[in-house]
Amino acid sequence: MMTEQKQTTDAVETKRPQQPATAPHKSKSYGWVGNTLSIAISLAIGVGGLYIYYHGQQQNAALSDKNLALQQEMAALTQQQSANKQNFDAKLQALETSLQRASSQSQQLDDRIAELRNRVSALSNTDIENWRLAQASSLVKMAGRKVWSEQDITTAIALLKDADQNLAEMDDPSLLYARKAIMADIDSLTKIKQVDLDGIILTLNQLSNQIDHLRLADKVEQATSEQADNHEITASLSDWRQNLSNSWHSFMDNFITITPRDNSKAPLLAPNQGVYLRENIRSKLLIAAQAVPRHQVKIYQGALEDVQTWVKTYFDTAYPDAENFLKEVDSLQKRPLSIDIPEQLSSQSILTELVRKRIYNLPSSKQLPSAKPLPHSKPPQTGSQSDTQPDAQSLPTTTETADDQEQTSAGEI
Repeated sequence: MMTEQKQTTDAVETKRPQQPATAPHKSKSYGWVGNTLSIAISLAIGVGGLYIYYHGQQQNAALSDKNLALQQEMAALTQQQSANKQNFDAKLQALETSLQRASSQSQQLDDRIAELRNRVSALSNTDIENWRLAQASSLVKMAGRKVWSEQDITTAIALLKDADQNLAEMDDPSLLYARKAIMADIDSLTKIKQVDLDGIILTLNQLSNQIDHLRLADKVEQATSEQADNHEITASLSDWRQNLSNSWHSFMDNFITITPRDNSKAPLLAPNQGVYLRENIRSKLLIAAQAVPRHQVKIYQGALEDVQTWVKTYFDTAYPDAENFLKEVDSLQKRPLSIDIPEQLSSQSILTELVRKRIYNLPSSKQLPSAKPLPHSKPPQTGSQSDTQPDAQSLPTTTETADDQEQTSAGEI
C-alpha cells in the first residue's frame, strides 16, 4: 500500500512540471491541496487496506479454526464409522455363523422329520394291511356262522365278497391263493338251492288269518235240522192225519234229545269252546312260523300235524274253506326247511393261518392250508345247534302254554 501511494505522489510530481508557466501562483496552491488530498486518500486507502487485511486475517483464522474443527469431526466420524463398520462386520459375521448353524439344525430337523414320516408311513401301511387282513378273516368267519347256524346263504355270499374286496385292496400277489379259495367258496354257496323261508312264514300267517272263516262241524244241529224237515206241517185240511202225526213226533223229539255218536274217541266240542280251539290253532301256527327261521324241523312238523288233526276233527271239511286250508297245511308239511350246506369254508383256515403268521408273528401250524380241503368234523354245526338250542328252549314256553290250553279245553269238553 505504501509503495502505491509513493508511486501516485511521484506521478503527481512528475506531472506537475508539464503545467504551463503562465500561472505559477495557482499551481503552487493547487499542488498543496492536491498533496493533502492524496495523502488523505492514501491514508484512507492504507487504513482500509489494514482493516481489510486485519479482517481477512480474522476470517482466515476463524476459517482455519472451523476447518480444523471440521477436520477433527471428520476424523472422529471416520474413526466412529470405522468402529461401527468393524462392529457391524463382527455382528454380521456372528449372524452368518448363527444362520449357518440354524440352517444346519433346520436341515437336520428336516432329515429327521422325513425319516419319521417314512417310518410312520411304513407303520401305517403295515397297520392298514394287517387291519384289512384281520377284517377279511373276520368276515369269512361271520360267513361261516351265517351258513352253519342260520343257513343264510345270501348274507354269507355278501360277507365273502367283502372279504375278497379287502384282500384285493391290499394289492399283494402272495394273497392270490386266499382269494381263489374265497371265490371257490362263493361258487359253492351260489350253487346251493335255497329255501323260501319268508314265503313259508307268510303262508303260515295267511292261514292264521283264515281260521275265523272255518265252520265248526255241529252234528247235533245237522241232525235236528234234518228231523225238522221231515216233520213239516201243511195247511191242507185233507192232511190232518199227517199233520197230527208230525206234531206228535216233533213234540217227542224235542221232549227227549238223542245225540248221535260215532266211533271216534274225540269228544264233541261245546259251542263256547270254539274260541279256544281257534286260538290254539293260531298258537300252533305261530310256533311253526317261529321254528322256520331256526330250522327246527321237529317243532315245525309237530305244530302242523296238530293243526291238521284239529281242523279235521272239529271243523266241517266239506266246505271249500276247510278243504283249501288243509291243502295248504299239507303242502307246507312237504316243504323242507333245511338245505344241503358245505361242511367247511376252505378260505377260513387259510386266512386264519395268514393272520397267525403276519399279524401275530406266530409259527405256522402243522396243518398248513393247501389246495386240498382240510377234514372237518362239523364243529360249526355243533356250535350252530348250541346257538339255536336256547331259542328252541325259549320257544317251548309258548308251546307248553298252548298244550296246557289244549288239555284244559279237552278236559272242559
